[in-house]
Amino acid sequence: MVRGIYTGASGMIVQMKRIDVVSNNLANVNTPSYKRDLTIFKSFPEMLIHRINDDGVRVLPIGSYDLMPIVGKLGTGVEVNEVYTQFTQGSFIRTDNQFDLALEGKGFFAVQTPDGERYTRNGSFLVDKDGYLVTKDGYRVLGENGPIQIKKNNFIVDEDGNVFINARYMQDPNRLVDPSENEWDQTILVDRLKIIDFPKLRYVKKVG
Repeated sequence: MVRGIYTGASGMIVQMKRIDVVSNNLANVNTPSYKRDLTIFKSFPEMLIHRINDDGVRVLPIGSYDLMPIVGKLGTGVEVNEVYTQFTQGSFIRTDNQFDLALEGKGFFAVQTPDGERYTRNGSFLVDKDGYLVTKDGYRVLGENGPIQIKKNNFIVDEDGNVFINARYMQDPNRLVDPSENEWDQTILVDRLKIIDFPKLRYVKKVG
């Protein structure tokens, strides 16, 4: 009886964890680039149950006698084996925000945080007062040569992640850029977005 209580309790514990994971997925349904988590369970080894003090004797095929016939198997409980993040490609939504970027396929944007370099699929970026491309938390987006510094209405990113600015506006850094007049006849390569890929995504852990 006590064993059955522990078995039932283990099932309730893993279901509580599963509900927590599902609730977090639902809470982030509108979060850009959010990847849902899946809960993977693992069962403990099952036990064979035998009848004891059985008046009936079962004859086995080999001619011997089984004094403790098998009743069946008894589960001994389950546990959470891991919480797995499903890194599938999401759909693209047009935002009309010139600073929003998206990754098609594998890879993560590299960003600079107080705790070191971190990685994100969320390309909802801004430009801070110093002209650096940053996340909504203020972390600077990294290129291969360091944080990327641009100017509002004066940058483009090609499909390979190269960041360009218009040379026409380099002579007067204080001049406001009118996007309607920005013909991009002369461009300067600023940097290339630092995109990091991990061969084993199951070891990538979410933070924050």
